Amino acid sequence: MANIKQALTKEKPALLFLLKLLILLCLVKTIFLIYNYSFFGDWGNQPFAMASKVVAWSIYYDAVMACMVALPMLIATLLKPLQQFLLWISVILIVALFFLNCVDIFYFPFHRQRADNDLLYVLRNPFSYGKVMVLMLIAGMVLFIFFTSKYFLKSGNSVLKKLSSYKPLFTLALSVVIIASLFFNRGKRLLPTAALVNVQAEQLPLTQNSFHTFFYSLYRNREYKLPAHLFMTQQAQQQYFSIYKQPTHVADTPKNIVLFIMESVPFEFFDTANSLKPSLPFFDSLLQHSTFYNNAFSFSYTSNKGIVAMLSGLPTIIDIPLYHSHYTGLTKTSIGKKLAAKGYSSSFYVGDNYDDFGFAKCANWLGFQQYNSMEKVKGYKQLEKHTMGLHDEYMLGYMQQQMQQQMQQTKQPFFQCFYNISTHYPNDLPEYFKKKTAALNIPAPHKSMMYYDECLANFFEKIKSQPWFSNTVFIFCSDHWASPSNAHDEDGINSFRIPIIVYEPSANKKEMQSNYVSQFDIMNTVMAYAGIKDSIISYGNSLTDARLFPNRTVFTKKNEAVYQAINSQYALGINADNGEILYCYQYKTDKEKKYNLWPSKDTAILKLANELKAFLQTAYEQYKNK
Repeated sequence: MANIKQALTKEKPALLFLLKLLILLCLVKTIFLIYNYSFFGDWGNQPFAMASKVVAWSIYYDAVMACMVALPMLIATLLKPLQQFLLWISVILIVALFFLNCVDIFYFPFHRQRADNDLLYVLRNPFSYGKVMVLMLIAGMVLFIFFTSKYFLKSGNSVLKKLSSYKPLFTLALSVVIIASLFFNRGKRLLPTAALVNVQAEQLPLTQNSFHTFFYSLYRNREYKLPAHLFMTQQAQQQYFSIYKQPTHVADTPKNIVLFIMESVPFEFFDTANSLKPSLPFFDSLLQHSTFYNNAFSFSYTSNKGIVAMLSGLPTIIDIPLYHSHYTGLTKTSIGKKLAAKGYSSSFYVGDNYDDFGFAKCANWLGFQQYNSMEKVKGYKQLEKHTMGLHDEYMLGYMQQQMQQQMQQTKQPFFQCFYNISTHYPNDLPEYFKKKTAALNIPAPHKSMMYYDECLANFFEKIKSQPWFSNTVFIFCSDHWASPSNAHDEDGINSFRIPIIVYEPSANKKEMQSNYVSQFDIMNTVMAYAGIKDSIISYGNSLTDARLFPNRTVFTKKNEAVYQAINSQYALGINADNGEILYCYQYKTDKEKKYNLWPSKDTAILKLANELKAFLQTAYEQYKNK
């Protein structure tokens, strides 16, 4: 006992170094919690028992990461000729560890999950946003890397010096055991979502470590890991789910189609029962002449998955954007090419820089004939900009001009897709609208939605007298949900609810449609209004056929592993990495989701589980057989 105590005393510098790393990581995670608290309220950390599980998993992940990045330095105590080399490896890993975790504090509100390799595919043209801001960010990154490297290099040298005559075998063995624990339980702990066995899905970001999730996503990227589980025979799978769809209600005469993809617009902005609903005179008027789908759901929380779901009818079941992956050759219905065969011209408009978020690649992949980013707008450098790009009024004005020129050349029918950005976080506004709404004590997302509403009102005022207007259908669909009031309302079901609106001037009817619909339905709907009767590949159905599916199940992706099946009664979740059902809640009556009904013998619940399994198996086979 005395020998062990003496050994631990001599190894104190190494143990303290690990402890310092762990304390610093816990501090960064605390800052992460505080900074992002407004987005998620209490993160569901009630009662204390749940909070304690979150803390335990958080410390576990951070302890593993601390041991992992310090391991080369500890090995250096055994290999003196390589001490400085191994020390530098540790320092580089430690700096990367803290850099990713610090960046994620601010990136998380955009991505809504811990940093992964999606970071590599956003904002491809940063200098277009202003060189001063970019240079300041670069300077900040350089200073962060310099001072953290200097601090940890000094600390590491100090530890090595104190241990120069002693080998910290206990500390080394302890570190190896903690790292190896990732692979215990048949390797399941390696997965960033392993904490799901103890915590709720929305609490995962509090347990995870960005260094871990980022490099794990690179590992999955290299392997392009798919949820590869064969849950049932192919015959049984096809009974539950098929991707070959043929709309029943198809337009006799092809319609012009304009799709408005609304950035970060939640259902709550259109919920008349919501006391915080913003003032939206244009949309309120539009709904008097439109079909409003009040049980519409997005597939995920991110734009790159939303745009793919809407325009291709496909789910993204890999970590990176589908249009950046080597699965771009998978069998699909190309919306642009399919419409072109019917005589349509197609254009895509977005106020970002060219190919920000890879949208230019996506539009090209889907067969759009024209792609218009903010560089197409005359004098765009002098115009007011949102953090993400050019404000909506300018891009809508440009689109209206282009459509007018197009119609002068009698280019009908047409398909136009407009992706707005002003409703994206951080909800920047033009100066005139800031002054106009300065006295309103409402959240920033509400103000940006009011601005978008005004922009659309001006756009429709200009086009409503055009001869092609009456033969056009306008579809509005959000790319994903976003917290409308910074309240704790992200409950795993409502946080996927989005507005879908179809306005057909020639029909001029007001209707509320309550059957469950999805982003996957948008492409099918476009095809139906284009008069295309052919079978297409899609995970959705046409909204024109919505009445045919009164007991519809929709599918959502909560994070890199957890998928959900939602119908009018239940919400059921599965961990796609291991194929295990996690929960089933009767969410309308059990709003706090206290009573997990899984496992169950109820035939309705078992059917829902099989539908979700068939959905995943179908997607896996489609990707695999690209």
